Amino acid sequence: MKLSILQQYILAFMGLTLVVLSASLGVSSWTFEQGFLSYVNDLEELRLERVRLAVEAEYQRSDGNWNSLTSRRLEQLLLEAVPDVPDNAPGQARRPPPPPGPGDGMGPPPGRGRLAQPPTAVYDTAGTRVAGLPLEDIDGELNRVPIVVGGVPVGELRSALRHQLGSPEEEAFLQQQVRARWIIGIAAMALALGISILLARGMLSPIRSMHDNVSKLSGGEYSIRLSSHRADELGDLMRNLDRLAVTLDQSRDSRQRWFADVSHELRTPVTVLAGELEAMQHGIRPTGASQLESLMQEVQRLRFLIDDLYELSVSDIGGLRYEFSPIALDESLAAAVAGFETRAGEQGIAIAYSGVPLRVKADRRRMEQLWHNLLANALAYTDAPGKIRVSARRELHTAVVLIEDSPPGVDASECEQLFEPLYRLESSRSRRTGGAGLGLAICRKVVEAHRGTISASASCLGGLCIRIELPLVELADG
Repeated sequence: MKLSILQQYILAFMGLTLVVLSASLGVSSWTFEQGFLSYVNDLEELRLERVRLAVEAEYQRSDGNWNSLTSRRLEQLLLEAVPDVPDNAPGQARRPPPPPGPGDGMGPPPGRGRLAQPPTAVYDTAGTRVAGLPLEDIDGELNRVPIVVGGVPVGELRSALRHQLGSPEEEAFLQQQVRARWIIGIAAMALALGISILLARGMLSPIRSMHDNVSKLSGGEYSIRLSSHRADELGDLMRNLDRLAVTLDQSRDSRQRWFADVSHELRTPVTVLAGELEAMQHGIRPTGASQLESLMQEVQRLRFLIDDLYELSVSDIGGLRYEFSPIALDESLAAAVAGFETRAGEQGIAIAYSGVPLRVKADRRRMEQLWHNLLANALAYTDAPGKIRVSARRELHTAVVLIEDSPPGVDASECEQLFEPLYRLESSRSRRTGGAGLGLAICRKVVEAHRGTISASASCLGGLCIRIELPLVELADG
Protein backbone atom coordinates (compact mmCIF):
# COMPACT_ATOMS: atom_id res chain seq x y z
CA MET A 1 0.00 0.00 0.00
CA LYS A 2 1.36 3.37 -1.01
CA LEU A 3 1.34 5.93 1.78
CA SER A 4 1.35 9.65 1.19
CA ILE A 5 3.93 11.90 2.82
CA LEU A 6 1.21 13.20 5.15
CA GLN A 7 0.36 9.66 6.27
CA GLN A 8 4.03 8.72 6.68
CA TYR A 9 4.71 11.86 8.70
CA ILE A 10 1.70 11.27 10.98
CA LEU A 11 2.54 7.58 11.47
CA ALA A 12 6.17 8.38 12.30
CA PHE A 13 5.19 11.12 14.74
CA MET A 14 2.52 8.96 16.38
CA GLY A 15 4.87 5.97 16.57
CA LEU A 16 7.55 8.04 18.27
CA THR A 17 4.98 9.50 20.67
CA LEU A 18 3.63 6.03 21.47
CA VAL A 19 7.10 4.66 22.23
CA VAL A 20 8.03 7.60 24.46
CA LEU A 21 4.64 7.59 26.19
CA SER A 22 4.70 3.83 26.78
CA ALA A 23 8.19 3.99 28.22
CA SER A 24 7.41 6.93 30.49
CA LEU A 25 4.12 5.47 31.73
CA GLY A 26 5.70 2.07 32.28
CA VAL A 27 8.56 3.53 34.31
CA SER A 28 6.23 5.79 36.28
CA SER A 29 3.90 2.85 37.00
CA TRP A 30 6.76 0.74 38.32
CA THR A 31 8.20 3.56 40.43
CA PHE A 32 4.73 4.36 41.78
CA GLU A 33 4.11 0.79 42.89
CA GLN A 34 7.50 0.63 44.57
CA GLY A 35 6.97 3.99 46.22
CA PHE A 36 3.47 3.12 47.33
CA LEU A 37 4.67 -0.19 48.80
CA SER A 38 7.38 1.69 50.68
CA TYR A 39 4.71 4.09 51.88
CA VAL A 40 2.60 1.18 53.16
CA ASN A 41 5.59 -0.24 55.02
CA ASP A 42 6.24 3.18 56.54
CA LEU A 43 2.66 3.24 57.78
CA GLU A 44 3.19 -0.23 59.22
CA GLU A 45 6.20 1.04 61.16
CA LEU A 46 4.07 3.85 62.56
CA ARG A 47 1.36 1.36 63.51
CA LEU A 48 3.89 -0.86 65.26
CA GLU A 49 5.19 2.14 67.16
CA ARG A 50 1.71 2.94 68.44
CA VAL A 51 1.11 -0.72 69.26
CA ARG A 52 4.43 -0.84 71.13
CA LEU A 53 3.47 2.12 73.30
CA ALA A 54 0.09 0.57 74.03
CA VAL A 55 1.60 -2.85 74.83
CA GLU A 56 4.21 -1.29 77.13
CA ALA A 57 1.47 0.58 78.99
CA GLU A 58 -0.59 -2.59 79.37
CA TYR A 59 2.49 -4.52 80.49
CA GLN A 60 3.16 -1.99 83.24
CA ARG A 61 -0.45 -2.18 84.42
CA SER A 62 -0.18 -5.99 84.59
CA ASP A 63 2.66 -5.81 87.13
CA GLY A 64 5.27 -6.72 84.53
CA ASN A 65 3.96 -10.17 83.77
CA TRP A 66 2.89 -11.40 80.33
CA ASN A 67 0.73 -14.04 81.95
CA SER A 68 -1.37 -11.37 83.61
CA LEU A 69 -2.30 -9.87 80.21
CA THR A 70 -5.29 -11.41 78.53
CA SER A 71 -4.73 -12.73 75.07
CA ARG A 72 -7.90 -10.96 73.91
CA ARG A 73 -6.55 -7.57 74.94
CA LEU A 74 -3.22 -8.13 73.21
CA GLU A 75 -5.01 -9.23 70.06
CA GLN A 76 -7.01 -5.99 70.07
CA LEU A 77 -3.82 -3.98 70.41
CA LEU A 78 -2.17 -5.87 67.56
CA LEU A 79 -5.10 -5.18 65.23
CA GLU A 80 -4.89 -1.45 65.82
CA ALA A 81 -4.43 0.45 62.50
CA VAL A 82 -3.40 3.94 61.57
CA PRO A 83 -6.31 5.60 59.70
CA ASP A 84 -4.30 8.71 58.84
CA VAL A 85 -0.68 9.67 59.25
CA PRO A 86 -0.41 10.43 62.96
CA ASP A 87 1.54 13.18 64.60
CA ASN A 88 5.08 12.32 65.50
CA ALA A 89 5.59 10.91 68.89
CA PRO A 90 7.82 12.99 71.14
CA GLY A 91 11.39 12.39 70.30
CA GLN A 92 10.42 10.23 67.33
CA ALA A 93 10.79 10.93 63.62
CA ARG A 94 9.04 9.32 60.74
CA ARG A 95 9.77 9.20 57.06
CA PRO A 96 7.33 11.18 54.88
CA PRO A 97 5.44 9.31 52.18
CA PRO A 98 7.02 9.48 48.72
CA PRO A 99 5.81 12.34 46.52
CA PRO A 100 3.58 11.35 43.61
CA GLY A 101 5.45 10.72 40.40
CA PRO A 102 4.36 11.61 36.85
CA GLY A 103 0.97 10.13 36.14
CA ASP A 104 0.53 8.93 39.73
CA GLY A 105 -2.74 10.80 40.21
CA MET A 106 -3.95 11.72 43.66
CA GLY A 107 -3.25 9.72 46.79
CA PRO A 108 -5.84 7.62 48.58
CA PRO A 109 -8.42 9.84 50.26
CA PRO A 110 -8.69 9.70 54.05
CA GLY A 111 -11.34 7.41 55.38
CA ARG A 112 -11.65 5.38 52.19
CA GLY A 113 -10.77 2.23 54.25
CA ARG A 114 -8.02 0.52 56.13
CA LEU A 115 -4.92 -0.82 54.48
CA ALA A 116 -4.44 -4.55 54.91
CA GLN A 117 -2.27 -5.28 57.92
CA PRO A 118 0.48 -7.89 57.72
CA PRO A 119 0.68 -10.69 60.31
CA THR A 120 1.83 -9.29 63.68
CA ALA A 121 2.78 -11.01 66.97
CA VAL A 122 4.19 -10.29 70.45
CA TYR A 123 7.15 -12.34 71.66
CA ASP A 124 8.71 -12.41 75.11
CA THR A 125 12.44 -12.25 75.73
CA ALA A 126 12.69 -16.01 75.43
CA GLY A 127 11.32 -15.89 71.89
CA THR A 128 7.98 -17.42 72.84
CA ARG A 129 4.95 -16.04 71.03
CA VAL A 130 2.63 -14.41 73.57
CA ALA A 131 -0.11 -13.20 71.21
CA GLY A 132 -0.76 -12.75 67.51
CA LEU A 133 -0.33 -14.83 64.41
CA PRO A 134 2.58 -17.24 64.04
CA LEU A 135 5.42 -15.84 61.90
CA GLU A 136 7.69 -18.88 61.78
CA ASP A 137 6.51 -19.94 58.32
CA ILE A 138 6.85 -16.49 56.76
CA ASP A 139 9.82 -16.09 54.42
CA GLY A 140 11.56 -12.80 54.20
CA GLU A 141 12.57 -9.98 56.47
CA LEU A 142 10.53 -9.04 59.55
CA ASN A 143 9.92 -5.73 61.25
CA ARG A 144 11.22 -6.05 64.81
CA VAL A 145 10.30 -3.43 67.43
CA PRO A 146 11.65 -4.03 70.97
CA ILE A 147 9.26 -3.62 73.91
CA VAL A 148 11.12 -1.84 76.73
CA VAL A 149 9.71 -1.13 80.19
CA GLY A 150 11.78 0.78 82.71
CA GLY A 151 14.81 0.54 80.46
CA VAL A 152 14.66 -3.26 80.43
CA PRO A 153 13.66 -5.21 77.27
CA VAL A 154 10.66 -7.39 78.09
CA GLY A 155 9.67 -8.56 74.63
CA GLU A 156 9.47 -7.77 70.94
CA LEU A 157 6.85 -6.85 68.35
CA ARG A 158 7.29 -8.64 65.05
CA SER A 159 5.55 -7.94 61.75
CA ALA A 160 6.09 -9.24 58.22
CA LEU A 161 7.35 -6.70 55.67
CA ARG A 162 4.99 -6.09 52.73
CA HIS A 163 6.45 -7.08 49.35
CA GLN A 164 3.25 -6.70 47.37
CA LEU A 165 -0.11 -5.04 47.58
CA GLY A 166 -3.16 -7.21 47.96
CA SER A 167 -5.97 -5.64 49.94
CA PRO A 168 -9.17 -4.57 48.13
CA GLU A 169 -8.52 -0.96 49.06
CA GLU A 170 -4.99 -1.10 47.70
CA GLU A 171 -6.11 -2.82 44.51
CA ALA A 172 -8.86 -0.23 44.04
CA PHE A 173 -6.35 2.56 44.45
CA LEU A 174 -3.97 0.97 41.95
CA GLN A 175 -6.81 0.56 39.45
CA GLN A 176 -7.61 4.22 39.89
CA GLN A 177 -4.01 5.07 38.99
CA VAL A 178 -4.14 2.77 35.95
CA ARG A 179 -7.30 4.50 34.71
CA ALA A 180 -5.66 7.87 35.23
CA ARG A 181 -2.66 6.75 33.19
CA TRP A 182 -4.90 5.52 30.38
CA ILE A 183 -6.69 8.86 30.31
CA ILE A 184 -3.37 10.70 30.23
CA GLY A 185 -2.05 8.40 27.50
CA ILE A 186 -5.15 8.78 25.31
CA ALA A 187 -5.11 12.55 25.76
CA ALA A 188 -1.41 12.69 24.91
CA MET A 189 -1.92 10.58 21.77
CA ALA A 190 -4.84 12.76 20.67
CA LEU A 191 -2.74 15.88 21.22
CA ALA A 192 0.18 14.32 19.33
CA LEU A 193 -2.14 13.40 16.47
CA GLY A 194 -3.46 16.95 16.22
CA ILE A 195 0.02 18.47 16.35
CA SER A 196 1.38 16.01 13.77
CA ILE A 197 -1.48 16.81 11.37
CA LEU A 198 -0.88 20.56 11.75
CA LEU A 199 2.89 20.18 11.27
CA ALA A 200 2.48 17.83 8.31
CA ARG A 201 0.01 20.12 6.57
CA GLY A 202 2.24 23.12 7.19
CA MET A 203 5.17 21.28 5.64
CA LEU A 204 3.22 19.74 2.76
CA SER A 205 1.50 22.94 1.67
CA PRO A 206 4.64 24.40 0.01
CA ILE A 207 5.55 20.94 -1.31
CA ARG A 208 2.18 20.68 -3.05
CA SER A 209 2.68 24.16 -4.49
CA MET A 210 6.11 23.17 -5.79
CA HIS A 211 4.69 19.91 -7.19
CA ASP A 212 2.00 21.81 -9.09
CA ASN A 213 4.51 24.35 -10.39
CA VAL A 214 6.97 21.66 -11.51
CA SER A 215 4.13 19.97 -13.38
CA LYS A 216 3.39 23.26 -15.11
CA LEU A 217 7.08 23.75 -15.89
CA SER A 218 7.24 20.31 -17.47
CA GLY A 219 4.27 21.36 -19.61
CA GLY A 220 6.10 24.44 -20.89
CA GLU A 221 4.38 27.03 -18.68
CA TYR A 222 7.35 29.08 -17.50
CA SER A 223 5.55 32.21 -16.29
CA ILE A 224 4.45 30.75 -12.94
CA ARG A 225 6.10 32.03 -9.74
CA LEU A 226 5.93 30.83 -6.14
CA SER A 227 7.11 34.07 -4.48
CA SER A 228 7.78 32.47 -1.09
CA HIS A 229 8.73 34.50 1.97
CA ARG A 230 9.76 31.46 4.02
CA ALA A 231 13.21 31.64 5.59
CA ASP A 232 13.83 27.87 5.78
CA GLU A 233 15.09 25.25 3.32
CA LEU A 234 11.68 24.95 1.65
CA GLY A 235 11.74 28.69 1.01
CA ASP A 236 15.18 28.34 -0.60
CA LEU A 237 13.88 25.50 -2.76
CA MET A 238 10.86 27.53 -3.85
CA ARG A 239 13.06 30.49 -4.78
CA ASN A 240 15.34 28.14 -6.73
CA LEU A 241 12.30 26.88 -8.63
CA ASP A 242 11.41 30.47 -9.46
CA ARG A 243 14.93 31.03 -10.78
CA LEU A 244 14.64 27.80 -12.77
CA ALA A 245 11.39 29.04 -14.31
CA VAL A 246 13.08 32.33 -15.26
CA THR A 247 16.04 30.46 -16.77
CA LEU A 248 13.79 28.14 -18.75
CA ASP A 249 11.74 31.09 -19.97
CA GLN A 250 14.88 32.90 -21.09
CA SER A 251 16.21 29.72 -22.67
CA ARG A 252 13.01 29.26 -24.66
CA ASP A 253 13.11 32.87 -25.84
CA SER A 254 16.79 32.50 -26.72
CA ARG A 255 16.12 29.29 -28.63
CA GLN A 256 13.28 30.88 -30.58
CA ARG A 257 15.43 33.91 -31.34
CA TRP A 258 18.28 31.59 -32.34
CA PHE A 259 16.12 29.73 -34.84
CA ALA A 260 14.81 32.99 -36.26
CA ASP A 261 18.31 34.47 -36.56
CA VAL A 262 19.77 31.32 -38.10
CA SER A 263 16.93 31.14 -40.60
CA HIS A 264 17.47 34.77 -41.51
CA GLU A 265 21.23 34.36 -41.81
CA LEU A 266 20.85 31.35 -44.08
CA ARG A 267 18.08 32.92 -46.13
CA THR A 268 20.13 36.02 -47.02
CA PRO A 269 22.88 34.36 -49.12
CA VAL A 270 20.43 31.81 -50.51
CA THR A 271 18.13 34.62 -51.65
CA VAL A 272 21.04 36.44 -53.30
CA LEU A 273 22.15 33.25 -55.02
CA ALA A 274 18.64 32.46 -56.21
CA GLY A 275 18.15 36.00 -57.51
CA GLU A 276 21.40 36.12 -59.45
CA LEU A 277 20.91 32.63 -60.89
CA GLU A 278 17.35 33.49 -61.92
CA ALA A 279 18.58 36.70 -63.57
CA MET A 280 21.18 34.72 -65.51
CA GLN A 281 18.62 32.10 -66.43
CA HIS A 282 16.28 34.70 -67.94
CA GLY A 283 19.11 36.57 -69.65
CA ILE A 284 18.75 39.65 -67.47
CA ARG A 285 22.38 39.31 -66.46
CA PRO A 286 25.06 37.91 -68.68
CA THR A 287 26.96 34.91 -67.47
CA GLY A 288 30.53 36.01 -67.08
CA ALA A 289 33.53 35.91 -64.79
CA SER A 290 32.27 38.76 -62.58
CA GLN A 291 28.88 37.11 -62.10
CA LEU A 292 30.50 33.80 -61.28
CA GLU A 293 32.80 35.58 -58.81
CA SER A 294 29.75 37.12 -57.11
CA LEU A 295 28.08 33.73 -56.91
CA MET A 296 31.25 32.21 -55.49
CA GLN A 297 31.39 34.92 -52.79
CA GLU A 298 27.84 34.12 -51.72
CA VAL A 299 28.58 30.40 -51.69
CA GLN A 300 31.75 31.08 -49.70
CA ARG A 301 29.82 33.22 -47.22
CA LEU A 302 27.20 30.49 -46.88
CA ARG A 303 29.89 27.88 -46.30
CA PHE A 304 31.59 30.01 -43.62
CA LEU A 305 28.26 30.56 -41.90
CA ILE A 306 27.45 26.85 -41.90
CA ASP A 307 30.94 26.02 -40.62
CA ASP A 308 30.58 28.55 -37.78
CA LEU A 309 27.17 27.22 -36.83
CA TYR A 310 28.48 23.69 -36.82
CA GLU A 311 31.52 24.61 -34.74
CA LEU A 312 29.41 26.52 -32.23
CA SER A 313 26.90 23.69 -31.86
CA VAL A 314 29.65 21.09 -31.49
CA SER A 315 31.30 23.29 -28.86
CA ASP A 316 28.02 23.51 -26.93
CA ILE A 317 27.76 19.73 -26.69
CA GLY A 318 31.45 19.34 -25.86
CA GLY A 319 32.39 17.74 -29.16
CA LEU A 320 35.36 19.95 -30.04
CA ARG A 321 38.70 18.25 -29.61
CA TYR A 322 41.55 20.09 -27.91
CA GLU A 323 45.18 19.08 -27.82
CA PHE A 324 46.74 20.97 -24.93
CA SER A 325 50.45 21.61 -24.67
CA PRO A 326 52.61 24.43 -23.26
CA ILE A 327 52.91 27.24 -25.83
CA ALA A 328 54.42 30.72 -25.89
CA LEU A 329 51.33 32.90 -25.75
CA ASP A 330 53.22 36.08 -26.64
CA GLU A 331 54.71 34.51 -29.77
CA SER A 332 51.33 33.18 -30.94
CA LEU A 333 49.73 36.58 -30.41
CA ALA A 334 52.58 38.47 -32.09
CA ALA A 335 52.37 36.21 -35.15
CA ALA A 336 48.62 36.80 -35.42
CA VAL A 337 49.06 40.59 -35.22
CA ALA A 338 51.78 40.47 -37.89
CA GLY A 339 49.38 38.58 -40.18
CA PHE A 340 46.86 41.45 -39.99
CA GLU A 341 49.30 44.35 -40.49
CA THR A 342 48.98 44.46 -44.28
CA ARG A 343 45.19 44.16 -44.25
CA ALA A 344 44.90 46.80 -41.54
CA GLY A 345 47.19 49.17 -43.43
CA GLU A 346 45.05 48.88 -46.54
CA GLN A 347 42.01 49.96 -44.48
CA GLY A 348 43.84 52.90 -42.89
CA ILE A 349 44.04 51.32 -39.46
CA ALA A 350 47.26 51.12 -37.43
CA ILE A 351 47.76 47.91 -35.45
CA ALA A 352 50.44 47.49 -32.77
CA TYR A 353 51.47 44.82 -30.28
CA SER A 354 53.40 44.94 -27.00
CA GLY A 355 53.86 42.11 -24.54
CA VAL A 356 56.04 40.04 -22.24
CA PRO A 357 56.95 36.34 -22.47
CA LEU A 358 54.02 34.21 -21.27
CA ARG A 359 53.52 30.47 -21.36
CA VAL A 360 50.13 28.81 -21.12
CA LYS A 361 48.80 25.31 -21.64
CA ALA A 362 46.62 25.55 -24.74
CA ASP A 363 45.63 24.11 -28.10
CA ARG A 364 47.81 26.01 -30.57
CA ARG A 365 45.34 25.76 -33.45
CA ARG A 366 42.42 26.97 -31.32
CA MET A 367 44.46 29.88 -30.00
CA GLU A 368 45.30 30.94 -33.55
CA GLN A 369 41.58 30.75 -34.36
CA LEU A 370 40.83 32.86 -31.27
CA TRP A 371 43.30 35.63 -32.23
CA HIS A 372 42.10 35.60 -35.83
CA ASN A 373 38.44 36.00 -34.84
CA LEU A 374 39.15 38.78 -32.35
CA LEU A 375 41.46 40.75 -34.65
CA ALA A 376 39.11 40.34 -37.62
CA ASN A 377 36.24 41.57 -35.48
CA ALA A 378 38.24 44.60 -34.30
CA LEU A 379 39.29 45.41 -37.87
CA ALA A 380 35.73 45.10 -39.18
CA TYR A 381 34.27 47.41 -36.54
CA THR A 382 36.92 50.16 -36.43
CA ASP A 383 36.48 53.29 -38.50
CA ALA A 384 39.39 54.60 -40.59
CA PRO A 385 41.62 56.21 -39.71
CA GLY A 386 41.76 54.14 -36.57
CA LYS A 387 43.96 52.20 -34.24
CA ILE A 388 44.07 48.68 -32.80
CA ARG A 389 46.30 48.04 -29.80
CA VAL A 390 47.14 44.52 -28.61
CA SER A 391 48.98 43.88 -25.33
CA ALA A 392 49.88 40.89 -23.16
CA ARG A 393 50.97 41.03 -19.53
CA ARG A 394 51.20 38.93 -16.40
CA GLU A 395 48.98 39.41 -13.32
CA LEU A 396 49.96 37.00 -10.54
CA HIS A 397 49.34 33.51 -12.00
CA THR A 398 47.28 34.77 -14.92
CA ALA A 399 48.10 35.84 -18.46
CA VAL A 400 46.03 38.89 -19.47
CA VAL A 401 45.53 39.82 -23.14
CA LEU A 402 43.89 43.13 -24.12
CA ILE A 403 42.66 43.91 -27.64
CA GLU A 404 41.55 47.55 -27.85
CA ASP A 405 40.30 49.56 -30.80
CA SER A 406 39.22 53.11 -31.59
CA PRO A 407 35.64 54.27 -32.30
CA PRO A 408 32.92 53.34 -32.80
CA GLY A 409 32.32 52.23 -29.21
CA VAL A 410 29.78 49.96 -27.56
CA ASP A 411 27.25 50.85 -24.89
CA ALA A 412 28.16 49.32 -21.51
CA SER A 413 24.77 47.58 -21.26
CA GLU A 414 25.46 45.67 -24.49
CA CYS A 415 29.00 44.51 -23.76
CA GLU A 416 27.98 41.16 -22.26
CA GLN A 417 25.52 40.46 -25.09
CA LEU A 418 28.33 40.66 -27.64
CA PHE A 419 29.22 37.04 -26.85
CA GLU A 420 25.73 35.71 -27.58
CA PRO A 421 25.36 33.85 -30.89
CA LEU A 422 24.04 35.95 -33.79
CA TYR A 423 23.95 39.14 -31.70
CA ARG A 424 24.69 42.33 -33.64
CA LEU A 425 24.81 45.90 -32.44
CA GLU A 426 23.54 47.44 -35.66
CA SER A 427 20.82 45.54 -37.47
CA SER A 428 21.12 47.95 -40.41
CA ARG A 429 24.81 47.18 -41.02
CA SER A 430 25.50 45.07 -44.09
CA ARG A 431 25.72 41.43 -43.08
CA ARG A 432 28.08 40.78 -45.92
CA THR A 433 30.50 43.18 -44.26
CA GLY A 434 29.64 42.68 -40.62
CA GLY A 435 29.34 38.90 -40.58
CA ALA A 436 26.72 36.75 -38.88
CA GLY A 437 27.64 37.55 -35.28
CA LEU A 438 29.08 34.14 -34.42
CA GLY A 439 32.75 35.05 -34.05
CA LEU A 440 32.70 36.29 -30.46
CA ALA A 441 30.42 33.44 -29.38
CA ILE A 442 32.97 30.96 -30.71
CA CYS A 443 35.75 32.92 -28.98
CA ARG A 444 34.02 32.56 -25.63
CA LYS A 445 33.71 28.79 -26.09
CA VAL A 446 37.41 28.52 -26.91
CA VAL A 447 38.48 30.62 -23.91
CA GLU A 448 36.23 28.71 -21.51
CA ALA A 449 37.66 25.42 -22.80
CA HIS A 450 41.07 26.74 -21.72
CA ARG A 451 39.77 27.49 -18.20
CA GLY A 452 39.89 31.20 -18.92
CA THR A 453 37.51 34.16 -19.04
CA ILE A 454 36.67 36.71 -21.72
CA SER A 455 34.87 40.02 -21.23
CA ALA A 456 34.14 43.24 -23.08
CA SER A 457 34.24 46.84 -21.88
CA ALA A 458 34.80 50.36 -23.15
CA SER A 459 38.29 51.01 -24.50
CA CYS A 460 40.41 53.99 -23.53
CA LEU A 461 40.90 54.48 -27.30
CA GLY A 462 37.18 55.17 -27.65
CA GLY A 463 36.09 51.80 -29.03
CA LEU A 464 35.84 48.30 -27.57
CA CYS A 465 38.25 46.48 -25.25
CA ILE A 466 38.30 42.67 -25.19
CA ARG A 467 40.00 41.24 -22.07
CA ILE A 468 41.11 37.60 -21.97
CA GLU A 469 42.50 35.89 -18.86
CA LEU A 470 44.22 32.50 -19.09
CA PRO A 471 46.00 30.51 -16.36
CA LEU A 472 49.75 30.42 -16.76
CA VAL A 473 51.41 27.10 -17.37
CA GLU A 474 52.51 26.49 -13.75
CA LEU A 475 48.91 26.85 -12.55
CA ALA A 476 47.45 24.99 -15.50
CA ASP A 477 49.67 21.98 -14.77
CA GLY A 478 48.30 21.83 -11.22
